[in-house]
Amino acid sequence: MSLLAGKAYDPATAVSKATTAALAMTAIDTTNLRVAFTAPANGTALVRLQGTLHGATTYPQILLGVLSGATVLGRVAPAGLVNGVAAATTFLTVEAQFLVTGLTPGSAQTWDAAYGVETAVASTGLKYGGPNNTTVNDAFGRSSSRSGTSPE
Repeated sequence: MSLLAGKAYDPATAVSKATTAALAMTAIDTTNLRVAFTAPANGTALVRLQGTLHGATTYPQILLGVLSGATVLGRVAPAGLVNGVAAATTFLTVEAQFLVTGLTPGSAQTWDAAYGVETAVASTGLKYGGPNNTTVNDAFGRSSSRSGTSPE
């Protein structure tokens, strides 16, 4: 499988995208998590997205996906892996992977990593970035968006 496009964004200041209210699919960051590429000959792209949920002892139910403008090209409920015992300070790494099919081969594509909130939880967020320091619980690591050709 070849990588068509990829972005990994880990800003020095932590960013939090609210998961405290229901939300239709919304671009996460149209500057730093937007990818542009040419659709492969098979018209299919494999998408992989990763982020971190944080802020409460339970977690919101979210979707991760990609948008082309306002059009949802794909979305799934991500798999989650709790890093420790569930607490307000515990990180939940979420990762989504899915296929986008029916692309016109050779066409220019511009996609934004996106998220939606189906079941909200107070005091939580989809978070990324943060300083490299010794302060506990203020660095969440990168958020990433990758698209590759589907193996056939």
